[in-house]
Parts: sequence; structure tokens; C-alpha cells
Amino acid sequence: MIKFRSRKAAITSVLESLKDPGRCDSTGLPKLDRAMGGGLYAGKAYGLQARKKIGKTILLGTISYNLNLKGIPHLWITAEMNDQELEHRQLARALNKNSISFMDRSINSAEIKKYLVTAPDNVYYANASGISLKELEELIPRAVNELNIQGVIVDYLQLIRGENQNRTEHLEYVATSLAGLVRQQQIWCIVAAQLNQENNTRGGEGMLLAFDMVFNLHREKFKSEAYLEMTESRYTSYTNI
Repeated sequence: MIKFRSRKAAITSVLESLKDPGRCDSTGLPKLDRAMGGGLYAGKAYGLQARKKIGKTILLGTISYNLNLKGIPHLWITAEMNDQELEHRQLARALNKNSISFMDRSINSAEIKKYLVTAPDNVYYANASGISLKELEELIPRAVNELNIQGVIVDYLQLIRGENQNRTEHLEYVATSLAGLVRQQQIWCIVAAQLNQENNTRGGEGMLLAFDMVFNLHREKFKSEAYLEMTESRYTSYTNI
């Protein structure tokens, strides 16, 4: 049942919130933190969109790597790559290698074993190919309760399975549900999504409507430079990075 609350009760809750401004976790990327008003805020949902193979997962990996170093426990729900593939990149970063060395087996296993002894361990993976919204809604609160996570990365939106419904309506419902869930659990979430050829979100504008901030990642193929276009924000000025 939806309850009524008076304006004075709402103002009282504002006063209470000022005593504890809430948690804000740095992404480890100063320009991104500034654009976000400080970093990743508990209770807020962030979107990261791009065309395929542009670098969404690489950027998510950078943020996750930085959070891990800072001791911030978080969950990475991967519906595309698995945890081993993601760790190829993270280990390569930590050991100053190229991740291709895991494919051609030129990596020295002794280096990995040595690193493993003192490796920060604040990332939890959930290999979730074919995950449904219902499973997602069960998984995230369980991770909050059992792992004490402060945030969750979902890679990516369009891979969350629906139940024989219109795709656009399904993805809008997924975005709305995720935004509500992170507010309830008081954690942040970063959700990746694909853009179509017209640079619009595949499957409709659900994430643009429901999330607190959405970025589009742009990079020309074969170029290392990229920029983030802030396409939606509820609480900051619009800034490209």
C-alpha cells in the first residue's frame, strides 16, 4: 500500500539526511568525478551507452579496477563476457602486460601467483548470461546482504531477458526497476547499454527516463582517444568529458 506523507515530514527527512550526506565513491577518474558532482552516489543509477565494440566494458573495467584498489566492494553482473575474460584485462593492467598475452600464453604464471597473494579482493562477479529481470532483482539484494556491496555494474541492459513482452516496454520496465532497486538498497549502479546506428538507445528511452545520469561513449575505431557525452542528468550541469 502506498502511504501518504506530509510536507513537514518530507522536510524533516531532509534535515535527517543532512546529518549523514550519504556515501559517494570516486570512480578514480577525476574528470568523470567532477562531471558527476563527486562520483558515484548511493541510491543513484548511471547509464553508459555506446555503439558495439567501442569500449564500454573497458571503461567499466577501469572504474571497477579503481574501486577495487580503494577497497570498495562491488558486484559486476556480466551477461556478455565472463569473469575470466574480464580478469584477463584487469590482470594485464595490474602486471603492466597486454591482455593478448593470455591468449598466446606468453604471460608468466609465476607473476600471477605472486600478485594473487596481495591482490585487492573487492570485486564480486556474477556470470549471468541469459539473466532475467526477476533473477536480477533477487541477486542484487542478496549481494547487498551477503557481500556488503556498495554498488553494482550491469553489463549490459539489452541482455536482460524478458517474458514474451514488447521489447521496448520490457527494457523501460527493467530500467525503472533497477533505478527503484538501487534507491531502496542505497547502493549505486552503472548499467551499460548499446546504441543503435542512429546513436539512440537500442530498445527505447527507458534508461534515459529512469536513470539519474546517462553518458554516451564515443570513440572512432582504431583511435585511442574517446569522449563521454552527458546526455541526461538530474542534478548536475551538462558536461562532456
